[in-house]
Amino acid sequence: MQIKPVAVAYVGAFGITGLACLLAITRARDVDARDVRHGLVGLLGTTSVWALLKVVYFVVPDPFRGPAYTVGLVFGFATVWAWLYFCSAYTGRSYHRDRTLRLLGAGVFAGVVAVKLTNPYHGLYFETTVRTTPFNYLAIEHGIFHWTVTGLSYILAGIGIFMLFELYHNSGYNTRPLGLLTLLLALPVSLDIAAFLSERFIEVIYAPLGVAAFVLGTLFVYERRFLAVQSAGDDDDAVIFLDENGHIRDYTPAARDFFPELVDATGEPLESVLPRVAEMIDREEQTLEYEIDGETRYLLTSTSSVTLGDSQGEVLLFSDITTAEQRRRELKRHNEQLEGFASALAHELRNMLQIIEWRLGIAKDRTGDGTVEHESVEKALEANQRLTARVDDFTTLAKYGQTVERLESVEFETAVQDAWWNAETGEMDLVIERGGTIDCDPGRLRELLVNVFVFNRLNGAETVTVELLDTGFAVAGDGEAPGEDVDGYLAFGESVPTAEAGMKLPNAKTFARVHGWEIDIDTEYQRGVRVLVSDARTDVTDQALEVRTD
Repeated sequence: MQIKPVAVAYVGAFGITGLACLLAITRARDVDARDVRHGLVGLLGTTSVWALLKVVYFVVPDPFRGPAYTVGLVFGFATVWAWLYFCSAYTGRSYHRDRTLRLLGAGVFAGVVAVKLTNPYHGLYFETTVRTTPFNYLAIEHGIFHWTVTGLSYILAGIGIFMLFELYHNSGYNTRPLGLLTLLLALPVSLDIAAFLSERFIEVIYAPLGVAAFVLGTLFVYERRFLAVQSAGDDDDAVIFLDENGHIRDYTPAARDFFPELVDATGEPLESVLPRVAEMIDREEQTLEYEIDGETRYLLTSTSSVTLGDSQGEVLLFSDITTAEQRRRELKRHNEQLEGFASALAHELRNMLQIIEWRLGIAKDRTGDGTVEHESVEKALEANQRLTARVDDFTTLAKYGQTVERLESVEFETAVQDAWWNAETGEMDLVIERGGTIDCDPGRLRELLVNVFVFNRLNGAETVTVELLDTGFAVAGDGEAPGEDVDGYLAFGESVPTAEAGMKLPNAKTFARVHGWEIDIDTEYQRGVRVLVSDARTDVTDQALEVRTD
């Protein structure tokens, strides 16, 4: 039998398309963004099978042609959903993760596949006839169900194309090459129309050719631009794209506005064009102070590595945080001024209280024991001592009461013992049952524990037990059990359980809150007062730990 060149052309076009998509899966699997990678692999996989089944449709004899075409239609419709998944992930949307949309899509897909697979029984999707022009093949005469599903497919594909062009527009990059590649998706439609109007073309659905041209073009020809646009996101941010050697490959208009030095700098090393930026990245700093048009601006810098096959690079994202940074620095200056004022005031108050204590001591020595005067002076001395302790508390709160900006991981056992030696614990014993690490500000954690330890001493405890928990820690003392007014233990001004002890747990609550932690009284614990601190990040050792300090 003579093989016509046009038949070879059809088989060759779809065969090459299928094999190329199959081989390109390896490259697509190197894309860093997980969801984009999954979308590309799914798109290449379904397109590859779809195209290769068309080859099977052309070359195998009856009765296998019809089933091959039908299964190809199933994979063709699956390609539409893989396309939508990719477009949603690539443009930064979350449609592909929406459970309702996924279930709806699965339902539509299952219904259409059922109609396609049962076509031999109802014949409403397509019928077959043998034709000899332009070569001998099994012609497909599509029915109303086919055109309905085709219309739905084009609508869904158009939604994906719209998402891509919106991203191209917002990215600020020169996306003309990517736009032209995206338009290739629509070219097979013209072949479908030509096949419907003329017998010179076969009605076989040419969409795999357009999908392959787009995906292969983005992965192999314009892969850097493809990755840069996806990483850039909104054009309000300044983005610089570097290659594996640290040379500038591209940038957004916003980046050019921030850094005029970028003009005509494509291909140049970043360190020679923007040395301060390169130095900051090497030092792993995040905030860049930069002079732009005679005005000091602050840019938050983030970096991310991107890999695609042999192409590696780095994306630098700059966000203008000038207003927020100026407010932060102004707030920092105010806090430093308040700390200085509080320190000076505390120093003055201590001096005055020391003078009062000295004078009251003299008065006490000159009054007889058992007299009203002597008892009054003793009460005044006690009040003066409590006031001195309050001044110390307020000074500590002024120093450590601001929200923690940076946490560090510390050994919990070491932190507890450090606080224990810095607290007035009297004759109490310390037991540490479980240790590990906790993310905290060491100074503020020490003050929190000191206040809880002192509270337990004032509450009549003989032993304090500390335990690191999965989401925080607990400090339990065997002193007086709490009464009904549990909330009063943590409130300023309540003087619970006594006036002397009443400031300690509210202080501890302040030091917990600046970490973002919660602090509560364990109401089920009746052998004393057990303080629970939660919402902390800890790493508890599996091995039981018991450390006693007498």
